[in-house]
Formats: sequence, structure tokens, C-alpha cells
Amino acid sequence: MKKNHYSFRYRFSLNFGLLAGCFLLVTGTVLGQTEKKGEGVFPLKRPALVVGLVIDQMRYDYLYRYAKGYSDNGFKRLLNEGFSCENAHFDYVPTYTAPGHACVYTGATPSVNGIISNDWYDRKTRKSVYCVNDTTVDPVGTTSISGKMSPRRLLSTTITDELRFATNYRSKVIAIALKDRGAILPGGHSANAAYWHDPYLDHWVTSTYYSTELPSWVRQFNERKLPDSLTSRPWNLLLDISEYSGSTADDSRYEGTYKGEEKPVFPHDLPKLKATDGELIRRTPMGNTYTLEFAKAAVAAEELGKHEDTDFLAVSLSSPDYVGHQFGINALETEDTYLRLDRELAAFIDYLDKQVGRSNYMLFLTADHGACANPEFNADHHIPGGTMDEQPMRDSIAVMLERQFGDNTILLQADATGIFLDHEVMQRKKLDASKVEEACAKTVIRFKGVAGAWTASDLSRSVTREGIARLVQRGYNPQRSADICIQLQPGWIDWFRKTGTSHGSSYAYDTHVPVVFFGGGIRHGETHQPISICDIAPTLAGLLRIQEPSGCVGKPIGPVLKD
Repeated sequence: MKKNHYSFRYRFSLNFGLLAGCFLLVTGTVLGQTEKKGEGVFPLKRPALVVGLVIDQMRYDYLYRYAKGYSDNGFKRLLNEGFSCENAHFDYVPTYTAPGHACVYTGATPSVNGIISNDWYDRKTRKSVYCVNDTTVDPVGTTSISGKMSPRRLLSTTITDELRFATNYRSKVIAIALKDRGAILPGGHSANAAYWHDPYLDHWVTSTYYSTELPSWVRQFNERKLPDSLTSRPWNLLLDISEYSGSTADDSRYEGTYKGEEKPVFPHDLPKLKATDGELIRRTPMGNTYTLEFAKAAVAAEELGKHEDTDFLAVSLSSPDYVGHQFGINALETEDTYLRLDRELAAFIDYLDKQVGRSNYMLFLTADHGACANPEFNADHHIPGGTMDEQPMRDSIAVMLERQFGDNTILLQADATGIFLDHEVMQRKKLDASKVEEACAKTVIRFKGVAGAWTASDLSRSVTREGIARLVQRGYNPQRSADICIQLQPGWIDWFRKTGTSHGSSYAYDTHVPVVFFGGGIRHGETHQPISICDIAPTLAGLLRIQEPSGCVGKPIGPVLKD
């Protein structure tokens, strides 16, 4: 017994000593490395400037589909030096511009941030409302209605709001886009400034929500009249046509024309078209040039990246969306737009390298949605799809409501995305709202091209759903959304013409977009793990060591945060 007792004590002491020694060795090494490298948490290592780039309607596959014609210093540099999330999707519908920008910057779906579409039907006013329209503010830099805008319909904070709050509002936040919603929503509630394009005057404007007058540098930039010079020459292909491997033939019936053109072919006579089209700068790749030149001017004039606290520049490039809608995803015009944008990005990144310092800024690039192939193109290639005609659906719903419930005035509004019902009429007639909703859904589902219809009563239940229903629920806001939410089948779009294309669905061509982080503190790499676009904002919060936005439902992207 004594022998065993001492043997146990000996073994215990030996094992404990070995463990203690290993612990001291490991901790000593770690502590020694920390002390040697000075890699503690403090002082905080924040970038001097964060730049957010959202490319309107950029599908994920454009990163590689057009790569043959890309330079080494644009998209390729971002991928070769940055960190790419190759499997990033929006996890809600509808996939439109306003919800997309709101999602990127709030880390929340429309069910939380309230931006359920670009515009939506408002039951109180009995008319459509625009996501950033605000009649309580006045235009600045213009007298047109294009200046009466603000972020007041956004229900949660943005990562830009949180940065301002975290630094006691010392950080500068500037947001820029040709589309007002592409600037206002990323800027959040507390941006120092947001600027967008006024098509009536063809220059940059803002509203009294931000300031009472345009800064002198903005007025001076407007005086340069860049839209005139950028559209003073025809739009021709950047490269030899043999270099364009990602497009169909130039003269295609799937493409729309500019007003005044007979065919959608190169060269496009911009000087001639300018005389009859005040929005021409938006609907050409020159709109990207215009936007990024203004972004450079903002960096210099506002001294972004030169302050003690981190600044934020939010830039949305709207022109690819206009080009995509008009010409479609297979057009030479679309490919040429991205080849030109590639060179513009290279010049912009080079400018940031010199102005802010290569290791002093962090940039992320993503998109607000993708796009579907033209339904006529799909049909010619035996791919399912089509265009939804809404009027027969409206008529059938009205007939059904009259027949089953004795009153077709219950129907307020109906289109291929949803149906709004009059709750006051239903209450007056003592109708069960859930039964009316269900009857409407059964009527809608019979139409060709409809994948599903979900009622408000069903979506309001706290039930975890899968597939399309899950995305519909995440896009549903009980105060703003329709009483019946509709989704079309793959390849089907709600579009008013045969040419070009659109977006808005729950399918990969609309939800799958690029997400690339680049710059100081970002290691090179990629991940193919599923990423939600809601994850961008909390990842930025982690990199900046600030609070995530108030309604955030995303999670930090672990591989991006690793050293």
C-alpha cells in the first residue's frame, strides 16, 4: 500500500510539473511575443478611412465573366490582394436597390430596417410612397423635387451612424451616388453629407436634412459641368470587339435603344442623344466616371482619412443598373461598362493609395442586387422564364372579391410583387381578414409564372420557414408590406418591355453578389462558406471595434477578422 501511495504521489507530481512547465512555456512564449511585437489591443488600430463601394446591379459572375478584359489594377487587384467572400447572398426578397443598400449598411433585412422596396403603397395616404422622399425638407442646390429627400423612413441605424456615435461625432461620413437612395441610405441618419444627382440641372445636390447650402467645393465641382464633357463624344467600345467574349452580337433584339436611336449598336452618338435625354450621364458608363471623380473631390476637400478618428466614404455606382436594365446582362454595352469601370476603379484605388496611404484605408466592394437574363433570350436558349402581365391578375382578384365577399373595393393595390387590401372595408363588413387573404392567395397562385403567394397572417406567425418562404418572411414588415406577398418562378420577371431586364426575385441570379474586403489590415484569401449580405455591417463593426447597427441580424465574417 505504501509503495502504491508514493507511486501515485510521484506520478501526480511529475504530471503536474510537466503540465505547469508546458503552461509556463506556452504563456511565456505568447507573452514574450506580445511584448516583443507590441501587438496588444491598445492603442486601437483603426483605418484612417473606410470606403464602401456598392455597384448597382453587379452580379457575382461579372468578377470572372469579363476578367479577360480587366486590367491588373482594378477588379483583379481587389481579388489578388483582398479577401473575397465567393458565396455571398441576400437572404430576403425583394432584391431591389433601396433594400439592398439598406441591408449592406444596417446589417438587417427589410423586416427590421423597414426599407421593403424602392417605393411601396401606403394605406394611410392611399398612394405610393418613395423610400427616401421627405416633404418636410427643402432642396439644396436645386429647386426641383429631386432635392426633397432624407433617410427618415429607415427604421434602424447604419454602420456609418454607429461610427459617428462611437467617435462622439468626430468621424466624417460622406455618401455619394447618382441615385438619391444610393447615397442617403448608406449615409444613415447622421451623415455629415449625402449628395446625389439632379437630372434637371445635371449636377450634385442635397437637402436641408444635411445642410442649408452646398459647400464651396461641391459648387466648384458642379461648375465644371463634367456631364457635358463626358458625353461630348460617342460611346464606342473600349477594346477591339474581338476582346469581348462575354456578350452576344451587337445588334440584338434583346436590347433596348436610347431615345432617338434606331438600333442598339455601337457607336452610340452621345452628343446627339444628349439634346433629348437629360439623364444620359446616368445611363452610360460615363456616369461611373462622373461619380468617382466627385468621390475623389470629396476625399480631398473634406480631408477624409486625415483626421484623428476614422472617416467613412460611401459610394454607390448607379450607372451599371441603368445600362443593365436597358441592354440586359448579355449585351456588349454591359460588358464594356464593366471593362471601363475596371479602369476607373484602378484609378480610384491608386488615388486612395497616394492621398490616404496604401495601408491607411480599408475598402469593401459589393452590390445591391444582381439581375436576370432577358426572358426572350432565355426562351431562345430553352431556359424557363417569362414576363408577368399584371392586369389579368388584378381583374381576377376583383371578380373573386365581389363574388365571395360582396365588395371588390377591398382591393387597394395589386401587382406582381404583392396585394394590398382595405382593412377598414373588411372591418366594416365584419370579414375575417385571414380568409380574404387566403382567397386572394389561391386566386394568384393559379396564374402562370407565379411560384407562391404568402399571406400577412401566415408571415406574421413566429414560425421558422425554409426556401423561398424564408426569404419572403425576412422581407416582410407588418406595418408596410402587402397583405399577400407574391414570388414569381425562376426566370420570370415583372417587366414592362420585351428588351433589357430586371431583378427583385429570390433566385441566385438576383441574390448572389460580390463581397470583397481590401486594404490596410485585410489579409489575402477567400471563403466559399455561405455569407449573408447582412454580415457586412457587423464585420465592419468588428474591424472598427464599434457597436453593430441597432437592428443588425448578421454575424461577423470570421475569416475576414482573422490576422
